[in-house]
Amino acid sequence: MTSRQTLSAEARRLAAIVASSDDAIIGKDLDGIVSSWNPGAEGLFGYTAAEMIGQPITRLIPPERQADEERILDRIRRGERVEPFDTQRRTKDGRLIDVSVTVSPIKDPDGRIIGASKVARDISRRKRTDEALRYERDRAQQYLDTAGVILLALDMQGRITLVNRYACNVLGWTAEELLGRDFIDACVPAAIRSETRDKLRTVHAGDDSVVENPIVTRGGDERLIEWRTAYLRDAAGRITGTLSSGSDITDRKRAQAAVREERDRAQRYLDAAEVILLALDVDGRITLINRKGCDVLGRCEAELLGRKWVDTCIPPRHRPLLAERFENLIAGDVSLIENPILGKDGQERMVEWRNRLLRDGAGRIVGTLSSGGDITERHAAIEALRVAEERMRFALQHANVGIWDLDYTTGALRWSETLEGHYGLRPGTFRGTFDAFMELVHPEDRAALREKIEAAMKSGAEFSVRNRSLAPDGKVRWLTGAGRVLLGDDGQPLRGVGISLDVTAHRTLEEQYYQAQKMEAVGRLAGGVAHDFNNLLTVILVYCDLLLDERGEDAPDRPDILEIKKAGATAVSLVRQLLAFSRKQIIEPTLIDLNAVVENMQGMLGRLIGEDVRVVVTLSPDLSKVKADQGQLEQVVMNLAVNARDAMPRGGTLTIETAEVDLDEEYAKGHLGAKPGAYVALTITDTGTGMTPEVQARLFEPFFTTKEVGKGTGLGLATVHGIVAASGGTLGVYSEVGKGTSFKVYLPHAAPDSVATAPFALPKRTPTGSETVLVVDDAEGLRKIARRILEGLGYKVLTAANADEARRAFEQHSAIDVLLTDVVMPGKSGPDLRDELIERRPGLTVIYMSGYTEEAISRHGILKPGIHFLQKPFSAETLGRKIREALARIASP
Repeated sequence: MTSRQTLSAEARRLAAIVASSDDAIIGKDLDGIVSSWNPGAEGLFGYTAAEMIGQPITRLIPPERQADEERILDRIRRGERVEPFDTQRRTKDGRLIDVSVTVSPIKDPDGRIIGASKVARDISRRKRTDEALRYERDRAQQYLDTAGVILLALDMQGRITLVNRYACNVLGWTAEELLGRDFIDACVPAAIRSETRDKLRTVHAGDDSVVENPIVTRGGDERLIEWRTAYLRDAAGRITGTLSSGSDITDRKRAQAAVREERDRAQRYLDAAEVILLALDVDGRITLINRKGCDVLGRCEAELLGRKWVDTCIPPRHRPLLAERFENLIAGDVSLIENPILGKDGQERMVEWRNRLLRDGAGRIVGTLSSGGDITERHAAIEALRVAEERMRFALQHANVGIWDLDYTTGALRWSETLEGHYGLRPGTFRGTFDAFMELVHPEDRAALREKIEAAMKSGAEFSVRNRSLAPDGKVRWLTGAGRVLLGDDGQPLRGVGISLDVTAHRTLEEQYYQAQKMEAVGRLAGGVAHDFNNLLTVILVYCDLLLDERGEDAPDRPDILEIKKAGATAVSLVRQLLAFSRKQIIEPTLIDLNAVVENMQGMLGRLIGEDVRVVVTLSPDLSKVKADQGQLEQVVMNLAVNARDAMPRGGTLTIETAEVDLDEEYAKGHLGAKPGAYVALTITDTGTGMTPEVQARLFEPFFTTKEVGKGTGLGLATVHGIVAASGGTLGVYSEVGKGTSFKVYLPHAAPDSVATAPFALPKRTPTGSETVLVVDDAEGLRKIARRILEGLGYKVLTAANADEARRAFEQHSAIDVLLTDVVMPGKSGPDLRDELIERRPGLTVIYMSGYTEEAISRHGILKPGIHFLQKPFSAETLGRKIREALARIASP
């Protein structure tokens, strides 16, 4: 075969490979014009070879990536190969697909570069798989982070491959700092690293026994950990590493050391001659008794040795209990006990025993050694005192009152367990000095508190204090207390005593009460302003509609009128926010599935929040219904979501969750207006900047905002607060600076007999009529525009500025069919006028109109049954429909 035939066969073979490849293999010249196009390219991009050969390769490249193509061609011209890189290309049907691209230069037989070969592979499935793997890995990490033990995975070289949040908290390192590091070098004390590495080798060899070893934290503290280890294996069953769970047993070991110290102390008692010394074998026979014991029992040593202690020296009624106690002693219980003993003369003495186990050289228990003190006389007094102290302790603990006692001679300060709790300490951990106490006082209160105490030390007078405590975990409590300093003959302080009461919850309720009063005052002001403002808005907006109806589409002043109407609509929105905040807006509640509200808003929220914020929605199935106004609930979700977005200027995660919760009495005590019971919870959480305590304290104040001027009205959260309160719910917030914010909206379950109200159906066009309507409103402009609208719809219209004028008009015109009256007017109100006229004509149709609610027509802002209400501001169409709706309801059976 000739060399030419060989080359031809090789060319055919390569062509067959290119034709059969699933990858897109494309040839192009140095100007980017396509010269070859294989079936794989046709399958990937949708273009045929005829459609692409001779066309620029940029046809496949999105505009924002086309500059990259020119850089690639420059590299090809220099003879460089472009290694695989991930990018996106556009298909014939306009889709963007993820591809991996490799570009190589094509040379002629003389070595000149004449073009480029591009290989593109579809990696969409790989991308989706990678995303799924990342999701599963993140979810698995979340589960691990909920564990209350150390979870640690090591590879065969001892490098950390997995660590949970609890382990990071104990070690003082972040997960990023630990992953990949050698665990022994990073977290084991230097003195035992070699020994620990040997233990790790035994684990790899198959020894999975429970082990204990210390670790060293980032700050240099040592903690003792008990480890339980399992093996990690690959698909072939080979050990690839270990997964260990560790429990911090440092405190337990310290407690064991304390027990050993107590045993040593008991041994020292054995050497004291003025106590009873008694040794028993494992059968309870006396093997040793000292002179003090013989004197108390009235028997000599020879009468006692070898005899059973319980049968010989314990009163009969106590023998079963003492036999049981002895068995407990042999089992290892060396607690202090008291029991009566019986003398030879039949007299009983009360003895206090300290007990110790006796062991032989092999460590086996061979008996007990006890030291006993005769406390007969003291016991009666102690018992009486104990009863009194128990009563006092019970009363103080249940009243949450702490007690302190300061010895000025020694400087020792004793606290009750309750008082330790006030300062955020575990029982028994207070260091017992005045300086230790001052360290736990809030820094801003220390100077004033020290000044009061020092004044009392000089005068010996009683004093009262109110200060904050600052617990080691950063929690702040409010405390109130009183004390007295006892002075010696020389006028120097000897002892100080006092009490402390935690009033944090009471102060929280006080602050909430004052806040509620402030909100209510602003609400009343807002409602009053809205009443008059809505009258003006009604006139402005209706006249705008009338002017627009009179002018054609090409009228030169039409844009100006539309701008006036647009400004009026903006004012309407602002007034509604004021009314929602002040809870003076009329709402029409229905039975609502909160899950459905969130699901319906998901699409809109995604567009509103933006691509840099990931929205995660977790809805609890079978959620109970709530009774609320759907539009207002959507406003709550929208306001909280927008606030969350603004708190994440660099992107983050917005989580929306629903759940069933039960709020208990404890929660209700700490949240003004909250009631215990079953609620549906809506939680909206962001990973944003968080808020300081100072900002949180003013969070729901109207017109308070942390945004730039012009970026917010300060009514968003105040409106949310008003809507939730009007729906019978309560609102909670938790935030930390740098960690994000979580708002929790609690809405009560709808009552079992709640029924959703369907709106009354009316024709879409504005209906007309011929009845007589009496319009009563103190705003002249509103009376004029109402007359113009209604007369335009065919009604006969009478107007009155107040109840007196309305009464006279009613007496003069017997054919009045509809009373359209404002709710709030000088003199008699609209409801009072209605009651008076209904007595004269029971069939009279009454429609109230107002800018905010009155209890006369509503109950907590919700329309009473049978009430016809027209919300200001209203349009001509709304007024016409409301008249027909009211008349139609009266006429229907």
